[in-house]
Amino acid sequence: MELFRCEHLTKKIGDFLLADVDFSLEPGNILGLIGVNGCGKTTLLRSILGSYRLDQAEDRGELMLGNLHFQKDVKAYKEKLAYVLASNPFSEFMHPGELGERYGYFYPGFDQKKYKQKLKEFEIAPKKMITELSKGQLLRMQLAFALSYPAKLYVFDEPVGNLDVEFRDAFYDTMRQLVAGEESSIILSSHLVTELERVADSVLWLGKAKNAGFERYFGTIDDLKNSYRLVSAEDEDGAGIPKKLIWGRRIRENHKEWLLYREDGDFHGVLQDGWDVRFPDLQEIIYFLEKEETP
Repeated sequence: MELFRCEHLTKKIGDFLLADVDFSLEPGNILGLIGVNGCGKTTLLRSILGSYRLDQAEDRGELMLGNLHFQKDVKAYKEKLAYVLASNPFSEFMHPGELGERYGYFYPGFDQKKYKQKLKEFEIAPKKMITELSKGQLLRMQLAFALSYPAKLYVFDEPVGNLDVEFRDAFYDTMRQLVAGEESSIILSSHLVTELERVADSVLWLGKAKNAGFERYFGTIDDLKNSYRLVSAEDEDGAGIPKKLIWGRRIRENHKEWLLYREDGDFHGVLQDGWDVRFPDLQEIIYFLEKEETP
């Protein structure tokens, strides 16, 4: 059963084109959204939230939240979304206490009492002007709002970069609680790949080529890692390693590594005795494919 479906989404913004992104989410899942700066993560999230319309000649695709269509059922679709964004989406000419009263009206089931409790729990002064809040406080304010009504899809765009470590851990615990009942799902965009790997069930990896973003991978993190091996060998040229399997390399004075790839993860008969072979973590795969030269 799908909770959310993004079907072949293509969106053009200026000279940038995010092309053919296709993925789905089941209830109770956390999807990690990763990729280098400029690959289209924010474009994707804003399209999902309805901030960007598919109104350019190149634009196409479908978004479904349950049985709600993002264009045919706009109001009901948006009512089931909750979000915490890197940039504050609310008016700055008010204080946090007013935010719930003014914007909660648009979300059925919004609990003003719960919102105020969350502000207190997150140590946000309800009478302080939003313009006076720090980046971390703005994120906690948004989170308080998002947790105050029954959403189906939570969209978090780089929400933890400006949070202290203690609150960040609490935030991850909150995420797990949100999906524990298997009635909602989360899309989490984050540059903190090591932490994301611990909380995400699956990953959507966007790549970048010139002025275009594309879907590099969608699936479980375990399946992604299973397709790669990191090999260390004494020979600087990597003699014996089939060139067609090498997708990245890192040569240092005392450290030589090659990233090998096979889609099915079957490296039987390829790896040789004496090689130091291990599974890479997600951050290492990203490093080799996006930051290092490939042969």
